[in-house]
Amino acid sequence: MQSLNLVSRRFGATALSLLMLGSGTVPALAQGPIEGNAVLSPVVAATDGVVRTQEAAGTSTAQTSSAQGPRAVDTLPTDRVGVDKDKIVKLSLHDAILMALNNNIDIEVGRGNVQIAQYNLNGARGAYDPVLGSRINFNSSVTPTAQTFIGAQGGSYSSKQLDYNFNLRGAVNTAGTYSIDFNNSRQTNNAASAGLNPQYGTSLSFSFTQPLLRNYRFGQNERSILIGKKEASRSDSAFRQQAINTIARVQGAYWDLVYSVLNYKIARESVELADVTLRNNQRQVEVGTLAPIEIVSAKADLESRKDTAISALQQITIAENQLKALLLGDPSADMWSAQIEPTERVEFTPFDIDLNKAIETAYQSRPELEQMHIQQESKDIDLEFSRKQRKPQLDFVTSFRLDGLAGSTTSQSIPSSLNTGGLTASVDALNQQLGAFSPVYQRQGGGFGIAERFIGGYGTALKNLFGFDFHTYSFGVTFSFPLRNRTAEANYGRTTAERRQLQAQERQLRQNIGVEVRNAVQSVVSARQRVEAARAGRIAAEAQLKGEEQKYAAGISSNFFVLDRQTRLSTARGQEIRALTDYNKAISELQRVMSTTLSSNGVQVSSSAPDQNSNTPATSTGSDDTKK
Repeated sequence: MQSLNLVSRRFGATALSLLMLGSGTVPALAQGPIEGNAVLSPVVAATDGVVRTQEAAGTSTAQTSSAQGPRAVDTLPTDRVGVDKDKIVKLSLHDAILMALNNNIDIEVGRGNVQIAQYNLNGARGAYDPVLGSRINFNSSVTPTAQTFIGAQGGSYSSKQLDYNFNLRGAVNTAGTYSIDFNNSRQTNNAASAGLNPQYGTSLSFSFTQPLLRNYRFGQNERSILIGKKEASRSDSAFRQQAINTIARVQGAYWDLVYSVLNYKIARESVELADVTLRNNQRQVEVGTLAPIEIVSAKADLESRKDTAISALQQITIAENQLKALLLGDPSADMWSAQIEPTERVEFTPFDIDLNKAIETAYQSRPELEQMHIQQESKDIDLEFSRKQRKPQLDFVTSFRLDGLAGSTTSQSIPSSLNTGGLTASVDALNQQLGAFSPVYQRQGGGFGIAERFIGGYGTALKNLFGFDFHTYSFGVTFSFPLRNRTAEANYGRTTAERRQLQAQERQLRQNIGVEVRNAVQSVVSARQRVEAARAGRIAAEAQLKGEEQKYAAGISSNFFVLDRQTRLSTARGQEIRALTDYNKAISELQRVMSTTLSSNGVQVSSSAPDQNSNTPATSTGSDDTKK
């Protein structure tokens, strides 16, 4: 009986060999590693032992397919929702990174935050901008009067006055404030006693207040500017962090798309292998060397592989949309309907890194630590400000004023009723006592008159003003201090506690960064080991397939075992691709946690300097190639 079974198996293998010779095909996979974006074309092996591609198998395969209907792989869906398969965009990883930096919405938001911080800084500097003001006012009044001294006629006193005043106020960086006022007036009235009518009055005054203890050289304005500078630096660092994170996400999405495309091609190969198995089984059933139930099993296997291929096609769409979401900033961009074809080769490049060196690099380069240091520096500014608020308020105050006067004399400078000898003698005696001081009223021709220096118009008033003969000045100090001063003490204590909190947060951040670097280095090492294991598995699967083909040619194996080895090789190659793409993603993640992403990809990210006085801050992103 054993001899009979052996003869039956050999007879079946011989019949199967003759059947394959008639059909002209035994499916096989091209051996060797997958590189780049190469198409994984099915390979057929003729019974003469010569291995050639499906296209090189000649017309016999096409005739066989035509006789048994279309190939299953040709019935697989290829259309994807919202994607025009005729619109292909070939994209390298470097181009994808630059496109994301220019179009990514998160990058745009980060760039806007930098500009907002710089505008806020310029706004804080505006506290030292002088404020120019003016007031022009006209006043006319008529009031009843019963006094005869002023010489008003008709029992009413009427006057008209025009004021045109100007002032300039501002602050200096020592926390002092200043004010300059230039006041002018023109007045007319119907009083006979008016010495000058119309009369022009001018004055120029300057006042200055300088804190000596509290707020000295460090007031609220200076605090706001220093905090604004730190915030501008922090936003710039946050922008670079956003760029690094975006690049890392683009790299991950790009390699996911590469894997999805290659995995779909492998799935299509698997469908074609199952289809060939089904056709071979059908032929064997026709010649009576195989039970009909094997056709049902082959059909089930074919449909299962078609389902896998359809899912793989869906994964291409998902991966492609994730990449497009990072690259495109406009939901209506034309590229949404395009098919992205990655051009990067899936390669294994050894990447050796020392753990301690990687951690030290991360401590020196991570934007998060830089931002933490900036926050601590900002808190130091608040701490110094709150410390000065605990002091008493002692201010130095000074002022200086010049006055000028001019006008036209009236026909009766002094009413005649007052021009008596007694009053004349009194005025003469007063003039002698005043000496060098020039009185307004002087005796002229035995009566009273206006000093010549005051006769004239507005120009004369200005001349008298800047003659510095009529001036007033003052200086002094003001002091105030709230008893117990609990508000200032509480603010100082709270700021001190917040500073200690930031120090603890920095220690926690450094620890977290160290953990991230350790995990990232381990991921690279593990990914490298997976690549080596997957590569060894693929080589072993190739050897197994070759051996099975040789056994099949010798008549001691069956088509089932050959196809099974081909399927295993397809799986092994898919695992190798997954390991290679994961290895590249692990390197990208390590670059991110070490904050070397920008330099590793030849990208420069710059923004306006925080101290720039321009009101139109700008940011830019680009590669080293584009900035030469």
